[in-house]
Amino acid sequence: MNTRRVGTLILSLIAITGATIVSAADLPTPEEYRGNWPRFRGADGGGVAQGEVPLTFDVKSGANIAWSAAVPAMGFNSPVVWGDRVFLSGGDDTKCEVMCFDVQSGKLLWRTAVPKLERDADEKQEAPDQSGMAAPTVATDGRRAYAIFANGDLAAFNFDGSVAWAKHLAIPKNAYGHASSLATWQDRVIVQIDQGEADDKLSRLFAFDGASGTAVWEKERNVGASWATPIVIEAAGKTQLITLALPWVIAYSPKDGAELWRAETLDGEVTPSPIFAGGTLFTISPTHSLQPIRPDGSGDVTQTHIGWKAEDGIPDITSPVSNGELVFIVDSQGMVTCYDAKDGKKQWEHELGEECKASPSLVGDKLVLITAKGTVVVAAAAREFKEVSRSSLGEPAFASPAFAGGRMFVRGLKHLICIGAKGAVPAK
Repeated sequence: MNTRRVGTLILSLIAITGATIVSAADLPTPEEYRGNWPRFRGADGGGVAQGEVPLTFDVKSGANIAWSAAVPAMGFNSPVVWGDRVFLSGGDDTKCEVMCFDVQSGKLLWRTAVPKLERDADEKQEAPDQSGMAAPTVATDGRRAYAIFANGDLAAFNFDGSVAWAKHLAIPKNAYGHASSLATWQDRVIVQIDQGEADDKLSRLFAFDGASGTAVWEKERNVGASWATPIVIEAAGKTQLITLALPWVIAYSPKDGAELWRAETLDGEVTPSPIFAGGTLFTISPTHSLQPIRPDGSGDVTQTHIGWKAEDGIPDITSPVSNGELVFIVDSQGMVTCYDAKDGKKQWEHELGEECKASPSLVGDKLVLITAKGTVVVAAAAREFKEVSRSSLGEPAFASPAFAGGRMFVRGLKHLICIGAKGAVPAK
């Protein structure tokens, strides 16, 4: 197989259900995006919930448990919520699929597999042990749900469960499998596939039309493998698509893929995703540092736009969360650290006593942490550590939670669990 074919714009495209051109009037409003949970860590990828959500619960007694549903396909991706639907993906070496659950009842509405796609005869489809076939989180624009898998398959699903289109982008050359989640912007699906070494020139960034699957633009990236997820922000009077991969943080225009600026600040195996809070980008160089970047430059801003550097408690997997005043991080061993967002001074650190794979979240003035054992720890999002509560999901959990309609959705190892009042009204 020639893995350089990853950059080819038309690979096994299947136009299945009569996709149409989408006008601006057909797209969700910014308010709809914020009211739902349309991608990994919410509308802006920052892990900050809108409104209040019950955070204490008891699985055994059913207190504050709206429902719990068995998940029929394996995956480490997080829930995505739009209106009355919750989406997950799953898969193995034989089949990759998207599942849709009812927000109110947890009923499995449909599960649809990606159709068999043409691929090179020598491509070997295997699920990596570390991340499986379905590590990337689904993204939705409120019209379709989009999913990508470690075998290089990318597909769009209509809300009735039918396949809108699907294409094969070749199997990413990644030692730990593909884990970068999808993002949407206006009528486009953003796909970041970073792989190999920078000198291999295999890494690509794509924008596909959400309705048809047609490639809008493609950019070759001079970076190595990455497992981070891109975010789209509004800063310095322009829309910016922020990507992370060794060694660069690079901002592009999502309209045409033009590069806006870049900063050389990353080291290691880049897995934590960036966040944007209080007008500042926060990026993590795994196990090395947490750094802020001002997103108002052009060209190479390495020497001019990177701020303070924090080096304690730096995660290797999880992404940060911030309320604009404080930045919170948690490493894989369960060490939680709080920094001042303005000057980088450490405010506190606290050991949870359990490993963590899920990224932290904020709900109002509360910090939500989910351990690998399934313990949900709630702490004050403040300059001093104060634990508020602990509850147990009753099973291991590795995915970051979703928040919508006054509820929290958590994917455990075997179940999708909805925490909140049974009569909560879903977002529209």
